Amino acid sequence: MRKIDRLFEIVQMLRGQRLRTAEFIADKLGVSVRTVYRDIQGLMASGVAIEGERGVGYMIIQSIELPPLSFTPLELQAVKLGIEMVCAAADEEVVAAAREAGLKINAVLPPDITNNRQLPIGYIYFESNTSTRKSLHIIRRALVAKKKVGFSYQDQNNQKTKRLIIPLALECWGSVWTLVGWCELREDFRSFRVDRIQTNIISGQEFAPETGKEYRDYLRQFK
Repeated sequence: MRKIDRLFEIVQMLRGQRLRTAEFIADKLGVSVRTVYRDIQGLMASGVAIEGERGVGYMIIQSIELPPLSFTPLELQAVKLGIEMVCAAADEEVVAAAREAGLKINAVLPPDITNNRQLPIGYIYFESNTSTRKSLHIIRRALVAKKKVGFSYQDQNNQKTKRLIIPLALECWGSVWTLVGWCELREDFRSFRVDRIQTNIISGQEFAPETGKEYRDYLRQFK
């Protein structure tokens, strides 16, 4: 990671008025604690309002302004609802990112908006179970890395099969997540309920997009 990218990530982690230890930052960035201390000293010397000390933690108290950005009350409620939906349904890594995004947005909002106690435009009661969240995490990582996914699957008739899939997309249908992929067993597109996937294994086999086997090709079937 380039130093400029590392400094940017440190600033992002220190926003939201939450203490972050040097050890926490070092673990997230994959660098030494000594490097983190040196980077924080450099940021402070350049005028970034970082407060804290070694062994306790660091945070940014003063708001760092975003580029021109404003929310109407309804837009803000929509953003909050979106974050709540992610927290209710996604895997833990994405949930943590959504919560962090919420903290960063709140940190730069003016008091007249943050103090507004309007009722939210909706409530989210659906929540993925732990097993489904773990499966979502593995599948999402495979999608990003373009790696095939192998798993055991139990269909609605309780028939069990082993599948090797080229993952194409994750879809949320309110209370159910499905994985769309190219099934090498059936040599065709298939959609799998994530809560019926019993075990997930990233096979390690990378794949390249193939014409006729992409998500857009899957969608053409429904036009």
